[in-house]
Amino acid sequence: MTTLVGLNIVIASMLGLLALLCAVASLALRRNVPLAWLAGALSVGTVQTLFLTFAPGTVLEFISAMALAPFGFWLANNTIHALKDEKRWRRAFLTGFVGLCAGAVALLVLGAPFFYQVLFVQLACTLAMLDAALRIVSRMKWWRLLEVSLLLAVGTLTLVRLARLPLLVWYFGFDVDFASFNGSALELGLLAVESLVTLAIITLVISSIIADTIATFQQQSERDGLTGLLNRRAVDAMASQPGPAGGAVIFCDIDHFKQVNDRYGHQAGDAVIQAFAAIIERTGHHAARIGGEEFALLLPGAGAAQAQGLAEMIRVRFNDMIHHALAADARLSASFGIAEYAANETPAGAFVRADAALYRAKEAGRNRVETCPEAERPARPATRRIQSV
Repeated sequence: MTTLVGLNIVIASMLGLLALLCAVASLALRRNVPLAWLAGALSVGTVQTLFLTFAPGTVLEFISAMALAPFGFWLANNTIHALKDEKRWRRAFLTGFVGLCAGAVALLVLGAPFFYQVLFVQLACTLAMLDAALRIVSRMKWWRLLEVSLLLAVGTLTLVRLARLPLLVWYFGFDVDFASFNGSALELGLLAVESLVTLAIITLVISSIIADTIATFQQQSERDGLTGLLNRRAVDAMASQPGPAGGAVIFCDIDHFKQVNDRYGHQAGDAVIQAFAAIIERTGHHAARIGGEEFALLLPGAGAAQAQGLAEMIRVRFNDMIHHALAADARLSASFGIAEYAANETPAGAFVRADAALYRAKEAGRNRVETCPEAERPARPATRRIQSV
């Protein structure tokens, strides 16, 4: 018993420390919601462990088993829910969970046998974990080992909770009381298994939060905040890598954009930029916003003719678009410059030529596509002929 008490103290200390670290990390990461819910669940686990250790046979132990347990599972469910941001079936779950908890309270007040009370509590805890597993499945990417591992761990905990119900009947029958149930070898064994699985879930949830946070910061460093396109830093990094098959670059610039801001305001200007960005993003090519109203497209493996056809399509669509933020008869246009880059040349080498072609499109009257002259294009490596001996 002394060994068990010491182990429980260690477990409570670890859970409390993790709860504190998650709470601090949540605040440091601008109130990270999954970490906040996890801190709450860990705090409940800490209190439960302390009650079971230092208050056996008291009303606190009963509260721990019958009230804190479903509350902790509810907090764990909210952690997964916030991590996956999945809102389907949420109302149905909450209705079922609250109904089961209310049923357990009603049975307690009415003095019903303990078996039926614990039955409702176990069903509530199982429902919380089952719902969490469904949240993971609905949003998971099966190729990510972290998400698959989290699903397996949550699924295991769900099965352990579900197994309590038939085991309870088989081991005790319907006449079990709280003292016999809570101090039994069966319950202690199930709690030990749950502790190990819960530790795995905590580790995987924290790892998922860290991975998602890193991915978010990486996306923010590579994406333009207004349009979601690649930013200048990201496209420069891509353009610094040689293209083994060559390709083409398209530079785009919205014509007379300053007049849009001056006449309609910056919100209307932002709407125009977003509309143009949506058009070039739908092409499926690497699209970037490289300045205020300046954009670029990288087309690996494409030639000047293909790039010109794509630029012309974008030009026509943007010119025909009705912008609800502007006057009803307002029509906007864009100019385009195209340049090729040879095999094993970096796309960055074509940026200067594409910019020069864009400048010529502006000088020629705007709302047009200009291609870098043949004389300015990089020389393609000559094909080596194999002569017969």
